[in-house]
Amino acid sequence: MLDGMEPFDTDAMAPFDFAYVAGQRVKIPDLSQKEEAKRSDKEAEENYRPAIQKTLETQAVEVEADTADAFRFPVLLPVYYVAKGNCVAAVNGQTGKVSVRALKDSHYYFLPWWLKAIVATVAFGAISFGAFRVFSVGLQTSLLLAGLLTFFFFIVFLCYFSDTIRNDFQVVAGRKIFNSGQQTFTRSHGQLVFNEQILEKKLQPPVFFEKLDKEEEPVLLRFTTPWRVVRMALLCLVALFLPVLIALFLNGFQWDMLNLGGSAVWFCIMVPVVPVYLLKFGIVEIHERPWVYRLVRGRPKRVRKLNQNKLPKGWWKAVLRAVFVPPASLAVWFAIISFFVICYLTAGYE
Repeated sequence: MLDGMEPFDTDAMAPFDFAYVAGQRVKIPDLSQKEEAKRSDKEAEENYRPAIQKTLETQAVEVEADTADAFRFPVLLPVYYVAKGNCVAAVNGQTGKVSVRALKDSHYYFLPWWLKAIVATVAFGAISFGAFRVFSVGLQTSLLLAGLLTFFFFIVFLCYFSDTIRNDFQVVAGRKIFNSGQQTFTRSHGQLVFNEQILEKKLQPPVFFEKLDKEEEPVLLRFTTPWRVVRMALLCLVALFLPVLIALFLNGFQWDMLNLGGSAVWFCIMVPVVPVYLLKFGIVEIHERPWVYRLVRGRPKRVRKLNQNKLPKGWWKAVLRAVFVPPASLAVWFAIISFFVICYLTAGYE
């Protein structure tokens, strides 16, 4: 609640004088050094959490602050408390900003990842069934199509939520804090008037460091850049329609000759594989390998050597064994021949 009615304007602080507190109730420091450090760490964590979440593009971050090296000194700040029954409020005695605690607890539910997948699947199945019925699809057909889609997307949701935070089931209660907004007041010639400038808490933006050229350097991090998103979408489309693209080259781009039925087996395999791969590996790849930018003359310049995907040592030996050493080679050649047959049939040749 105290954070809710901050900040204070500390630019005009003056040395303490007992005349300031004449007739006022003053709260002196009553925390142990350990408790004070704990609260300082927690406040720093909450102050920096939004900036870190924005940079990392996710809410699932854990921030651990260490303010042991911070310089601390006490200041006297005007605060007024209003407490009646279940209503508790705090007023910033300098700016007039008000912070109020909610009258009732709000409950937050944390679900295990697998339960999230089940809930998402049930919701998707119900929406799919309703959509089919809206378009006048028969009851049995709607149930069949919705069931097939639900079974498929259950696998997709399991893959997706398995990479999220693995919470245990729990219910956490807490009271929300409301405040009067960013607009504050100031005194002018004995009158209370609106402050034309928005008073903001002074907070140094977080700086991220990476080891470049054997030394730690400040860098900028980027994850879902437009090019990476477009490239991932294009790769998924190419993987899904690869036999069709090859078939077009085979028949000289004669669209009327295309036989999409020849790729039916490929579609049956890739339609479930592509979204699962996209959720399980594509998104994970983006967040595990951010693009790193070094600041050169005030302008960001991408450091590419950190983002190169290196093949494991001896990869070519594994490829040769898969191609020429039975029984694995039999399955590999069967898959290669089957793929070219699919391409041939899709091209429209009989």
